[in-house]
Amino acid sequence: MLISSKNIRRLVKRVLKTAICVCLLAILYFVVGHTVGFTMESMDIRDIGLRISNLKTGLVTRINNIKDKNISELVGVSSDVSYKSGNSMSFRVKNQRKKLKRKKKINGWKENRKKKCFGKPRSGYCILEVDYKAENTTGFNNSVTLTTQATTGFEYHVEELCRRWQGPVSVAIYAPGDDLKSALENIEYLRRCGHECVRQWVTWHFLYDQMHPPESSLLKLSLNLMKKKVSSHSKNQLFSINCKSKPLSKGETYVRLNNLPYPINVARNVARLNAKTHYVFASDVELYPSENIIPRFLRLVESMKNGSSNFTTKRQVFVLPVFEVRSGIQPPTRKEDLRALIKRKDAISFHQYVCDVCHRIPDLHRWLKTYGSRESLKIFISTKRKYRGSYVGWEPFFIGTNQDPLFDERLTWNGRKNKMQVAHELCFLNYDLHILDDAFLVHASGIKYFNSSFVRMNRPFVATNRRVLIQDLRLLREKYKTDSC
Repeated sequence: MLISSKNIRRLVKRVLKTAICVCLLAILYFVVGHTVGFTMESMDIRDIGLRISNLKTGLVTRINNIKDKNISELVGVSSDVSYKSGNSMSFRVKNQRKKLKRKKKINGWKENRKKKCFGKPRSGYCILEVDYKAENTTGFNNSVTLTTQATTGFEYHVEELCRRWQGPVSVAIYAPGDDLKSALENIEYLRRCGHECVRQWVTWHFLYDQMHPPESSLLKLSLNLMKKKVSSHSKNQLFSINCKSKPLSKGETYVRLNNLPYPINVARNVARLNAKTHYVFASDVELYPSENIIPRFLRLVESMKNGSSNFTTKRQVFVLPVFEVRSGIQPPTRKEDLRALIKRKDAISFHQYVCDVCHRIPDLHRWLKTYGSRESLKIFISTKRKYRGSYVGWEPFFIGTNQDPLFDERLTWNGRKNKMQVAHELCFLNYDLHILDDAFLVHASGIKYFNSSFVRMNRPFVATNRRVLIQDLRLLREKYKTDSC
């Protein structure tokens, strides 16, 4: 039976209080009567018993009324029990009724959202299995795939990424709710009106929160678009794309309006696991690479294979230093240009004013003075990621393979330190971190400074990430039987 235990407890407490008061009054009467010459005969005990009996009857009646209200709500008919509008019990019953309706609505909403996954479920998100595929393909060992992720409105960075990378790019777009339509519009614009490398080299993947899905009609449309079941004329009507005006913007997206966490590590893993080459480079969409990395890196790998018999079994990754330049300055593609900007103090190490140890490589000043070759990359220095020491917070960006540790998908972008778990695991697995001498990344959106309002807004996410990282570290120590990291 749908009886509110809270209401029953309140009524029982009220009756018990009344009964206790009556008993105390009786005792008081008895004591006072003896004191001033009265006897118990002067007090009508039957009145007390009658009061208690009436209270008991009232309690039973009210409980039955609550039952009737809940049962009538369950079967969908009006109850015969009526209350006066001013009665406090009437207010409580109505309030309970509203709560029940709200609970049913929320539960039904959750169940419906969980059922509608137009793809593969992953960590509470839905990955659309059909994607926009690049026109060009390459051999498994003949290139390096740059894997990255973004929210709606940041797709425009991909055009500059592919222009610089000149190889396969795998992008995962987080697009819950109405953001999927904006993402599709932006991607259609880039494929039609952007640089030809977007169409030739970039493969797009999509994911959304299962609790915040796009409309089913939009999901079906997106699948038909990717399967090329929609004609060019229909696309023009749907998106009304004009190459003279860009639809891309960072306006109020569904993610921002609903204050949703950005599952950056889910997106990172989706983009990385869909790469079609042996070597992958997991980077961020706003980090622009220097020029001509792929052919020079492959020559470096070939020379290392020839010089080492255990190259294929060795645990190693290849690290790219990261920098940021002032707003309005074009991110450099060559090391000599970067060196000049740093000398003028127009460029600094990435996050120098936010978290200096997070991306500053060992012996940075000597790295800046070295000169690379246009033919092949070389290893500037090989090091380890040590848990204790100067580089305790180091979260390097590196070229590796899909055999390297994946990112913990519970860590969000909002909570910061979302790459720290992988950095810890590289330490536990005793990876060699080879820092490349003439390859680097530059943040495209200016120099970052500490933002107290951002920290306040994301405090719950920061606390969650901290708890997850503490748990990850404990599990890694148990797994690898060591405390050295």
